[in-house]
Amino acid sequence: MFKIAIDAMGGDHAPNAVVEGVNKAIATFPEIEVLLFGDEAQIKPLLTVEDRVTIVHTDEVVESDDEPVAAVRRKKGSSMVMAAQYVKEKKADALLSAGNTGALLASGLLVVGRMKGIDRPGLMPVLPTFNPESPHLILADAGANADCKPNNLYQFAVLASFYAKAMFGIANPRVGLINNGTEETKGNELTKAAFPLLKEATELNF
Repeated sequence: MFKIAIDAMGGDHAPNAVVEGVNKAIATFPEIEVLLFGDEAQIKPLLTVEDRVTIVHTDEVVESDDEPVAAVRRKKGSSMVMAAQYVKEKKADALLSAGNTGALLASGLLVVGRMKGIDRPGLMPVLPTFNPESPHLILADAGANADCKPNNLYQFAVLASFYAKAMFGIANPRVGLINNGTEETKGNELTKAAFPLLKEATELNF
């Protein structure tokens, strides 16, 4: 059973939209168990399922205008930070939140922790493609970091490749570098410096 910790209070239409998604997910995916973090009085009336759903009551919420790092450090009893703590303690396998993006990244960094060799977390949305043989495109990083170094791009490639293997069962996922040309000499200073790092990485299919 795959346990997912969900911040029920995060997002513009929480907890209604979040719990609605949980109701559908439980009915669709028999292999998951959900831990819902938030105000039990608000969450419980919205649930239409009972099996494989546990409510973990929390009194605090990370708001959308909270400063990310300060929120994680000061609101340790919030739905987002408590959910992250469950992942850290291996009580859950993954964390989902539609709340404050910066605070979610800070929770991953400060509470859950980084993978060895990874300096920064990144956002990696999965986009659909028109290719039935390769239906998923992982974009990394998609906005978590305004300024990156070449090594950060290499690390994002490692993370995205690992995600593709773990989530989609792709044995050797292909890695590409978004640039204004395919030649090594094309691009800005960042992409030109990142190209050889990706090309020489034997663990990547670049």
